[in-house]
Amino acid sequence: MILMYHKVDVVTPSIWWVSVDRFEQQLRALLEKFQFVFLDDYVIGTTDQVVVTFDDGYENVFRHAYPILKKYGIPFELFINAGLLGQWNDFDPNEMKTRFCTHEHLLEMAASLGRIQWHTWEHTQLHQLEYQEVERALTISQGLRIQFPAPHFDWFAYPSDVHDALSVKMVRSRFRGALTVVSGSSHDQHLLNRVPVFETWWPT
Repeated sequence: MILMYHKVDVVTPSIWWVSVDRFEQQLRALLEKFQFVFLDDYVIGTTDQVVVTFDDGYENVFRHAYPILKKYGIPFELFINAGLLGQWNDFDPNEMKTRFCTHEHLLEMAASLGRIQWHTWEHTQLHQLEYQEVERALTISQGLRIQFPAPHFDWFAYPSDVHDALSVKMVRSRFRGALTVVSGSSHDQHLLNRVPVFETWWPT
């Protein structure tokens, strides 16, 4: 089972936010039944493993989720929009304003239990884009590759759960695996579905 979170904070203004206390409760409940692993160690089809993923790389994940994950020794994957580091989530006007992680936040998490993964430069939806546009969105700079060597940036998450044949083909050639939400597959490593986790519900 691969879980998808977005924001963890003291407030929950929409379904994409989970409170700090509830986040810890969810992890504690899952720890009783499952083994937490990185994506590289996840066995497709298993019933006893869990992967924790966060989309977009919000600062509140560093402030609130990371200390809890570190407390319990739980590995996690953070899918970042590298061109938005330290900025506000202006691409998402329906959500309350919040910042993205800084470069320094990523370095600290990467030195511990976090693996930094790719979510395009600016949360670009890949479907119906031209080849050159998809290529730009998927291309990780050499500087980032040097600072975050493998196993960082080996996995990709499709922004907004959208993709088409071209984008999936290009992702296959660049990443070890890729994640979506409900429009993917239970067995294709480059289209793996995740389970969204909310304040009021999570799988146990």
